[in-house]
Amino acid sequence: MTMEASAEPVLEQADGQVAAKPVRRRIRPRDVRWIRAAAELVGTFLICAVIYLSYSFGQLVMGQPSVVLPVLGTALTYLVVTAMLGGVSGGHFNPAVTVAAMFTSQISMVDGLIYIVAQVIGAIGAGALAVALVPVSKSVPDRTWLMFSVNGFAGGSPAAATLGQQHIAFGAPMAIVVELIGCMIVVAAAITTLRSDGRARRNHALYTGLAYGVGVLVTYPITCSGLNPARSTGIAIFAQSKHMAVSPISQLWLFWICPLLAASLVALVIIMTSIITDNMAMRAMGIATDAQPDVQAQAEADAFAATGVPDQTGAEAQADAFAASGAQASPAPVQNTAAEAADAADTATPADTPAQAVDVSALSDADAGTIPDLQVEPLHTASEAADSDDQPEDKPAEGSTTEDRKA
Repeated sequence: MTMEASAEPVLEQADGQVAAKPVRRRIRPRDVRWIRAAAELVGTFLICAVIYLSYSFGQLVMGQPSVVLPVLGTALTYLVVTAMLGGVSGGHFNPAVTVAAMFTSQISMVDGLIYIVAQVIGAIGAGALAVALVPVSKSVPDRTWLMFSVNGFAGGSPAAATLGQQHIAFGAPMAIVVELIGCMIVVAAAITTLRSDGRARRNHALYTGLAYGVGVLVTYPITCSGLNPARSTGIAIFAQSKHMAVSPISQLWLFWICPLLAASLVALVIIMTSIITDNMAMRAMGIATDAQPDVQAQAEADAFAATGVPDQTGAEAQADAFAASGAQASPAPVQNTAAEAADAADTATPADTPAQAVDVSALSDADAGTIPDLQVEPLHTASEAADSDDQPEDKPAEGSTTEDRKA
């Protein structure tokens, strides 16, 4: 009978034992840093390009600003792109989400910084594409197209023209409040659907798209829906030279501070919640460990009660065992010296126990070197002495002769 040699190499250790076969680990795209960064760049480019063009073309074609198209367009865009590339990079596409992931240790600091750079580059590329594709004429200049896609407040708000007729405007405080609320919704939905190692869960794309839809619904009439610092930066750079009513760069600070502040707040809440739940779990484990001996003792007591046997330990159990066997317990032999034996002989009385005959010559023999062992009866306790006093006096003592009885 012949055996075929295995085609796979077998490693042998120095002591002759066969080691385990080397396992070839499959390298996935998400394990390579530059591939993940490229996915973030491409994803941010696609999202921002669709947002810029849909906001500009859609609002101008419809003739009046409407929040329906921006809500649906933004939600579907983030949902589709996150579903396509979220499995590679985690589907951030937003510096605020990346900062929150860095605080919660779902991504390393180095990878987080690379993500942010890639996202900003992708958004700038999308802004350049949108400005290049916008049709310009004397009656419809660049700023008419871009006013619906550039983020701003007060004079830069999409509703500035309508509100200006009533001499009111959405100022910076209102813009800060709505941007904080919208960004917290977006960041919380994105972070809670990421795994501890930064990978996207199955519901990450859906929850992210819904969160952006809600955020746009809240923020579009006031700030044209920032929610993403990269998205705000990409279009502001190219709209700066288009003679806008308000300089986009001058208001860009708000669309970076609010998302990053929202990311910090969400990360803080997640960290505090994790600490509290961990402490509660450890306390519960400690209580269970402390209660374990009590439960064991109670179980033993219930077992004794079920068998009908009294729970006796120590001397009581030993005494019951001797009583059941009918044997009398005797103490262990005690070795005494000659002086102790003499004292015991002097103090012993006939009333206590019958005297034992002792060979004195054997005790006085100094050449013997050893003293024979003596069996010494235990001393009577007070209870035994009381029992002996209760006996009738006319009862003759044991060991007495006939003459003593007659006398």
